[in-house]
Amino acid sequence: MSRIIRHIKDGFLGVFRHFALSFSSISSMTVMLLLMSVFILLSQNINQITKQIEENVALYVQIEHETDQSEIDKLEATIKNIPGILNVTFSDKDTELEVFIANQGEEGEVLFGDFRGEDNPMMDVFIANVSSGVDVKAVSETIGELEGIYKVAYGGDGTQTLIDAMSWTRNAGFVFVIVLSAVAVFLIANTISATIHSRQKEISIMRTVGATNWFIRWPFIIEGMLIGVLGSLIPIGLTVYGYSRFYEMQSTSLGNMFRLVPAQPLIWQVSSVLIIAGALVGAFGSLITVSRRLRWTR
Repeated sequence: MSRIIRHIKDGFLGVFRHFALSFSSISSMTVMLLLMSVFILLSQNINQITKQIEENVALYVQIEHETDQSEIDKLEATIKNIPGILNVTFSDKDTELEVFIANQGEEGEVLFGDFRGEDNPMMDVFIANVSSGVDVKAVSETIGELEGIYKVAYGGDGTQTLIDAMSWTRNAGFVFVIVLSAVAVFLIANTISATIHSRQKEISIMRTVGATNWFIRWPFIIEGMLIGVLGSLIPIGLTVYGYSRFYEMQSTSLGNMFRLVPAQPLIWQVSSVLIIAGALVGAFGSLITVSRRLRWTR
């Protein structure tokens, strides 16, 4: 137990012994973890918003005129069996006309009420919902090739482009965080290298009296972990306060248009990831340096 306490004490002393270098490493770690927090929160919400968009994307499948009920039933069964289709609902042309008139407001009845009956220009339709992650355009083209289908509408390429753009943003964010993590490891390695250099005489004495390599390594690894933990404090504070406030503002301004991931327990989950990531990156940077600088043969 006393050995563990000594390692921790040496780790703290190492951080403050070269505080200028430690501060540089802590600052780099803070920036990296802050961006990591932003991209994790962004990724979680992009996933949720993308799922909402995909759940609300429905294929509006118009059936050609003069298609009898038996052919409609066969088409419905065929569409249901297409991969990516969740469910299919049939709506006849009379129902479609009523929906159209209702959507026109007060003038709808006056302008289009006379089209009821034999003069109804609307088509029978299928409303097909797709599953999450499905290529909407490809499914739309497959349905459009079926005999008896006049046209398939789903919101155009804009819907698919929006979904693809959200996915690209999420992936690019994580690549950026990986690059920043590498920079943080480099800065921590420089800090630990300076600490090792200043304690070269002490390390030589420890080797002489028989200290193992791991006994020498542990204070430096703990020092790196402390740098990582200290670097995570500001990002954790901004994550907890900032996202909670943003979620409250979004809930009152956007309503149910886009539902963000609730602040609880997301902010605590992200905070846990930040402090663990900081400690691991710090320990990794230290381990690389101390293993290289302390390599020796008895």
